[in-house]
Amino acid sequence: MRTYVCAFIVLCCALGTNAGIKGFFKQRGGATAKKSSRGAPQSDIRDLGIECKATDSSKYRYANASCKYLVCKDTIYELARCEDGKGVTNSFKIAGTSETYPCSRISLECRKTLEEKGLGDRNTQVCGIDLVLIIDMSASIEWIDKVKVRSFVIDMLKNLRLGDAFTLVAGATYGAEVHPMLKFDSYNSGTSIINAVKKMNMKPTKGTATWLALKQAREFLTTENGRRRGKKAFVLVLTDGVSHPHTKSPETIKEAKLLKAKSSYQEGVSPPVVALMSLPNRKEETRTGENGKQLSKAELADLIELKKNEFAEIPSPGSQYRYDLETYDDLHTVMNPILRTSCEDM
Repeated sequence: MRTYVCAFIVLCCALGTNAGIKGFFKQRGGATAKKSSRGAPQSDIRDLGIECKATDSSKYRYANASCKYLVCKDTIYELARCEDGKGVTNSFKIAGTSETYPCSRISLECRKTLEEKGLGDRNTQVCGIDLVLIIDMSASIEWIDKVKVRSFVIDMLKNLRLGDAFTLVAGATYGAEVHPMLKFDSYNSGTSIINAVKKMNMKPTKGTATWLALKQAREFLTTENGRRRGKKAFVLVLTDGVSHPHTKSPETIKEAKLLKAKSSYQEGVSPPVVALMSLPNRKEETRTGENGKQLSKAELADLIELKKNEFAEIPSPGSQYRYDLETYDDLHTVMNPILRTSCEDM
């Protein structure tokens, strides 16, 4: 048998290919796992979902990232990061056991930065603000990216001291309509606030009603909805694009101005500081319109101009209130700057 194997290898080499060798050994049980260019298996998008069951076989899922994975927690898949210096492995199964774990590979690439560790930002944890979260979940955002946005928001809240004496949270997601997830007077404990955010609506109908979302933010900031007198208010708007339908862009600009206007609020209630996080827009990158057709250069230029005008009006004046992200994996790199900005002057 050994003589036949050697002869087969010599023949394949003579033909100038190693395909036959690979096929031969694959038949004899030598198949290997499919890997991505970054060393971890590609995730199957069909495995990603908002609901899950934390069984041994389905607790973890790949997330197309070397240092992050999806974990089933409280019946919802959340994006998690491996511990410092560890990366996602090709197989979650722990050798010699029936248990699974995604991170057992040593990886310098997955070392956390000082910003990610939160060093030097302990003061942000105890600031007391009324925080409003306005989160775009429109159809132009891929599902895995929606999961990343939700994970970022949850992690940010975990870095704040939540409760009546500290930070209270109100917020909503939106597409063609607005879906409030909590008001300031809904919950006063960290656990209940974070649980409400975990259940945010991530599947609104098609559209981007930013004007309605900004109006909702203004309505959150009333004493009737739990706004506290004498507390600083901070609104964080996360969106990837211009209002849709585009004819509503002037309405969005109008609502952005009303949100920051002192005349919009009761006596003793100050207008909020507003920050904008500009998320990557897939349709701009692919030049695809809402109808799925390719945009012409002129149509794309008009769309970018509308977005530029809207995004200039949403945040408060100052570069510290504008965050433009190139990828969704950059979300956590701006967490501490946002926390510092929201808690400044306290």
